[in-house]
Amino acid sequence: MQSDNSNSEQGGYLSDISMVHMIGEELKKPLTTIKALAELKDSKETISLEAKKALRTVDNILLYKTLLSDQTKLIKEPVHVGSTLTQVVNDLAPLSLERGCETEVFIQSNITTVDVDRKVLKSGIESMWQAVLGMTERPSTLTWYVQKTSKGIQITVMNNSIDLSRLHINADIKKVGKSRQPIIGAAGAGTDLYAANGLFDLLGSNLKKTKRDGLEGLSVTLPKSPQLSLI
Repeated sequence: MQSDNSNSEQGGYLSDISMVHMIGEELKKPLTTIKALAELKDSKETISLEAKKALRTVDNILLYKTLLSDQTKLIKEPVHVGSTLTQVVNDLAPLSLERGCETEVFIQSNITTVDVDRKVLKSGIESMWQAVLGMTERPSTLTWYVQKTSKGIQITVMNNSIDLSRLHINADIKKVGKSRQPIIGAAGAGTDLYAANGLFDLLGSNLKKTKRDGLEGLSVTLPKSPQLSLI
């Protein structure tokens, strides 16, 4: 009788055991920080930010896994990417500042909407942000861009204190075999990067490394709404 391999790393997706291990490693840092801060005075705000960061990591990876298992369905509607990014800025700029990183945002005027699941887009941007912040080596600036391209609406985050030379993101995570993982070389930010990559993949887009003016970062391009592509 054959054993059930339903939880093995098939189709490029991590097994339940691998996922638990990844999340455990990811949460060690914020939980250790929370433990240390709890012993200090006047650290309530920082403890809250670190706790929220850890919860976002868990919530976003669980959202991705439930979508994969068809427990939750995508609900697509026209969404303004700039407005969604602004919501995330309000939530995550304080965490970046606590880590010593300023936040800059540049949203091109008159960008069109995209047909996406609003919650998945927001979670994808959150995971993308936390991944870059987790790979940032020193106080710096996280610069965000939302702009039109010939292929759709591009979201980019750049940083002057990040080295992505060892990072590999597989463009088609559905075709990754057992010997290869969707994410390689993302120590310290693996779960958030895995969640961002997977969530954007479900929206029909690919997370990519990018360079601009000597800076490194990540970008994703979301197709415009079909109705607006004709305008």
